[in-house]
Amino acid sequence: MKELDNIGDIIEFLEEGNKRYGDKTALQIKDGKEYRKISYVELGNRAIDVSSTLIKFGIQKGDRVAIISENRPEWAVAFFGIISCGGIVVPLDVRLKEKELTYILNDCGAEYVFVSSDFVDVIKNIQANVKKIISLDEGDEDVLSLKELKYTEGEPEKRKVALEDTAVIIYTSGTTGNPKGVELTYKNLFFQVFSFNKLLKYDFEDNFLSILPLNHVLELTCSLLTPLHKGVCITYLQTLKPTEIISTMKETKTTVMIVVPLILQLFYRSIMKEVEKSPEIKRLFQVSLNISKLSGGFGNIRKVLFKKIHAGFGGRLKCFISGGAPLDPKLATNFRLMGIPVLQGYGLTETSPVISVNTLQKNRIGSVGKPLEGVKVKISDEGEILTRGPHLMKGYFRDLVKTQEAIKDGWFHTGDIGEIDKDGFLYIKGRIKNLIISAGGKKIHPEEVEEELLKSPYIKEICVLGKKDKRGGEEVYAVVVPDYDYVKGTDKEIRKIIDDEIKEYGQNLADYKRVVDFEIWQEELPKTSTRKIKRKEVVERVKIGWCP
Repeated sequence: MKELDNIGDIIEFLEEGNKRYGDKTALQIKDGKEYRKISYVELGNRAIDVSSTLIKFGIQKGDRVAIISENRPEWAVAFFGIISCGGIVVPLDVRLKEKELTYILNDCGAEYVFVSSDFVDVIKNIQANVKKIISLDEGDEDVLSLKELKYTEGEPEKRKVALEDTAVIIYTSGTTGNPKGVELTYKNLFFQVFSFNKLLKYDFEDNFLSILPLNHVLELTCSLLTPLHKGVCITYLQTLKPTEIISTMKETKTTVMIVVPLILQLFYRSIMKEVEKSPEIKRLFQVSLNISKLSGGFGNIRKVLFKKIHAGFGGRLKCFISGGAPLDPKLATNFRLMGIPVLQGYGLTETSPVISVNTLQKNRIGSVGKPLEGVKVKISDEGEILTRGPHLMKGYFRDLVKTQEAIKDGWFHTGDIGEIDKDGFLYIKGRIKNLIISAGGKKIHPEEVEEELLKSPYIKEICVLGKKDKRGGEEVYAVVVPDYDYVKGTDKEIRKIIDDEIKEYGQNLADYKRVVDFEIWQEELPKTSTRKIKRKEVVERVKIGWCP
């Protein structure tokens, strides 16, 4: 990609935005009834304040600095400030528990942490080598406030970074319980920026609504860096309530938004709730759908037919970009018939993240689109999706063995099974590994959950798996074999004991990783000759409702 050959460093990226877009609002969030805004110039200046102060503190190029906060303009200020001084950003999930945060901060060696007010006490209490906490809100005698970081004298020091330097380390759950730090370079990030700008052709008049966490690389690259490169205004919203999302879309006249399928389902239910209010409305809606099918979307007929629905989303919506979990083709089809394209994509944190995506011009429902320009994808003899290109991570932080296991002969092994049709569209057929994906797009490794719950003396064996829920995703389900040397009582009493143990030991896990339901088996789980649990057999038994 030619743009990568000409790109400078992150400082130039910011300065270019300052010159091009000046006082235009870059980032905003609703504070009460009014929007609190940061312009492109202010974003650049405040990033210099942060960068200069961190250099004064002694931050060296390559040092890790963490951020744990909800989405807000100050998150971006901290992000650009850290990388402007050559630091490496470690964005953390706000739903992680103290044990998980402690592990990650110790593993990456972050001594400085930017936090929102909700996490000041959490970071103070964990056993990690944190030298300084910087609050995105107000500080105190032990905690600096972001507002206090001011560049005051002399020329601000500019640290050059190379495209191959690590920009961020994003921790993803490990299959053995310990999260792995995925190192993404500036080249990875900029590749995604230029790829998405080509596909979506953002312009100065676009308005982006950001609702997914910025610690996810998809939101970071495609909802922060990409829009800012083209002078787009980004609005943050710290809720997933459909009514508030739709209200904000109306106010800001949102043009593009990244969502998970669950959000689309909630939107569709909201639409259908209005449709079902009267037989007349329902009849008109069905007639409009039939006309839309026959027209094939000729001209703007779908926007005319469903004018009220488009107005409900703000009137300027170009498309939704869907990722993180499988998208129901029927849902995508219904939105397309209403004149709202849903572009499904595919990728992993290790691929920074997008491998393939549908576009406005080429959107094949059911597929995850074609690979980005410059990205190579092939299917192995076992049916696994392999990929290589400028989107591929540098590696797992300080873990050469796991890196070499994942990347062989330059090809990253995704662990997903797929097919490529004759036109080059990629289809996901299943997962080789045991990943559980919730309706909200959260990814859970069952081994991580099992490791925690097996600490209970009352649980002898456990197999954690994903069980389909009503929202189209998977919930965390467990098959438990109690240790009957410790557990005594009736079936009801034993279930109560196991339930209490699951809740107690699940406290060390993020909420979305906790077991929702379980069943008890009295005999041991089926195993291979090497004593590995035969997960497929367990799944089949659970599916047909039979257990020992």
